[in-house]
Amino acid sequence: MFVTTKKYTNISIYQIACLSVIFILISCSSLDKNPSNEISKTYNMTINRDFWGVPYIKGKTDQDVAFGIGFVHAEDAYEDLVELMPLYRGENALYNGLKSIETDYLVRLLKIHSKVENIGKKQLSKKILSMAQAYADGVNMYANQNPNKVNQKLHPVTQEDIIAGSYIQHLFFAGLDRDLSQIASQEKQSIPTGSNAIAINSVKADSNASYLLINSHQPLSGPVGWYELNIESKSGWHGHGGNFPGSFLINVGFNNTMSWGATVNRPDVMDIFELTINPENPDQYLLDGVWESFEIEEDYLFFKIFGFLKIRTKQKFRYSKFGPVLEMEGKYFALRHINQNSFNEIEGWYEIGNASNVYEFQQQIVKRKIPSFNFVTMDAERNIGYFYNGRIPIRHDASIARHIIKSSSSKDIWDDSNLVKNLPTYINPQNGWLQSTNQNPFYVMGKYSLENKLVTKFVDYEKRLTNRSYVANELLSSNESIDLNRFIEIKFDNSYSKNSRQYKYLESIAQYDQNIQEAIKNWNRKTDIRNTNAGLGMCFMAQEWISEMNSKSTPSYESAKAECESIFKTIKRDFSDQWGLINTISRGSRTYPIQGSVDTLRAVYGSPNSETKSLDMSGGDGLFYIIANEDSGKKIYGMHNYGSSRNESSVHYSDQTYLFSQEALRYIPMSL
Repeated sequence: MFVTTKKYTNISIYQIACLSVIFILISCSSLDKNPSNEISKTYNMTINRDFWGVPYIKGKTDQDVAFGIGFVHAEDAYEDLVELMPLYRGENALYNGLKSIETDYLVRLLKIHSKVENIGKKQLSKKILSMAQAYADGVNMYANQNPNKVNQKLHPVTQEDIIAGSYIQHLFFAGLDRDLSQIASQEKQSIPTGSNAIAINSVKADSNASYLLINSHQPLSGPVGWYELNIESKSGWHGHGGNFPGSFLINVGFNNTMSWGATVNRPDVMDIFELTINPENPDQYLLDGVWESFEIEEDYLFFKIFGFLKIRTKQKFRYSKFGPVLEMEGKYFALRHINQNSFNEIEGWYEIGNASNVYEFQQQIVKRKIPSFNFVTMDAERNIGYFYNGRIPIRHDASIARHIIKSSSSKDIWDDSNLVKNLPTYINPQNGWLQSTNQNPFYVMGKYSLENKLVTKFVDYEKRLTNRSYVANELLSSNESIDLNRFIEIKFDNSYSKNSRQYKYLESIAQYDQNIQEAIKNWNRKTDIRNTNAGLGMCFMAQEWISEMNSKSTPSYESAKAECESIFKTIKRDFSDQWGLINTISRGSRTYPIQGSVDTLRAVYGSPNSETKSLDMSGGDGLFYIIANEDSGKKIYGMHNYGSSRNESSVHYSDQTYLFSQEALRYIPMSL
């Protein structure tokens, strides 16, 4: 996840130890936020909650609704809402200690706060800006009413916090952290996640129906865990779905006539250039055969040590024609990101959320305001569509841009206003179905989409194929007509394809281990609760998946075996135990067995937990929706992995967990 940080700056432990050289002590009070939570206006909204505690927010205007969203986020998920505020403000080290100063350096290097003022507020419409302010007012209103439940040092939350937070989130969703790992001196693996979205129309569905699965995978909890809500304003903004604390828009979900799911893709939206430095002058770099001087700015970063001592350190920030520059172990790297001058993603989400059909959705998404994500859509007329989205620049040579570029040529400095326009798009395909599972965009319809492959020198599309993509293509390519029950079965499928990377890896290492050979012989490649043959094979396959997700080389048999033995020693389980004992989901004091595993359609990503003696689910399949358009009417079902509240004292903290583990569905009303 994006909250994982690497060592980007030129701040060393030695420098920090030499406090007399680099810091100036300042008073504790001067850095405290002055909590003046004045609300800018009066808002007219109501909040009702359904049986599951999901908030249904109604307002006269969109701003009224945004205010209500801020209030319920603070009420239900306060800690997750404010956890990243220090990061958004470039004050991470001030609140979380010296280890967090690297993100503060990056935020300042990218000039995020000055760009919020000089670019963001000019790009965004008055309406969006007022909605951002209304959201912040809602958060602050909760703080005013509950002063003992909030961290007053983090208030007031501001319009600028919301804009900066959205911008930073989208940088990381578009792959900033992954790209920076190419130059980081520290290696750290993140728990892999993915996303599923599947749509079928009357060509494939039984009885002239159409179905859509919305199933974006995230951590089950934390700042980027899904929050469910329903919104309705008298101006026409209406929807139900999921977002993250800090956002006043619906990111996945549906309105009265339109439904959309989003899956993470990997458009190449950032280049990293390794610069050639003048050996006679470290403040110059080579550009078109001439030594060019860096633009150098100096500024202070603040941090805290010993839990109370606040310090500031002066740092240099270098800028080149290629982009802002990071120094890593004596080398200089320039970063060039497509969103370096764009804050329009907020507007983009608002616009697609107000689309009334697939074609209007297409008109909004081709504006390329949102920097990444695939979208799978369905409307009331039973049209379905797939859109590969990305703000991808037209490059001189796209083939070299996936890796660090060693260049001193201005030809490689692309124009961030000159974007690739023609990206993979499929509406109402002849085969009758679409599926997006974080794969190569030309495998979203099996063989049919391969026949429609776009070839362009300006885009280097991701080529990865997931097990979920293989299984979905195999299930949907059959000759059967699919009714709602079968569609639900596909959503919860927990099997592996023989063609998947992971299974082929397992076969390749079987020559070294008789136990793996026996596992392959006896295993049906499923991860159902009572399966006693899944443990060994699954553990080895998971090591391959984790390595691929973190852009590492395929693990050797020896390293994978050592990791699996360590994991099963931690959880005190045998490889032959039932999968339901090995694989669980927990909330509070309760633990339940769960089907599925790494990169199955029922995606379950677990972490070794010695207390539950299991791989306890921490990410993957979470909040999901199934929308069915049938002749008998529109039906909407779904489930959250935990519940509508993140407060342990609430009955809704865990009231959906058992049902989620049992693959149950709850009916979702569009309005209360």
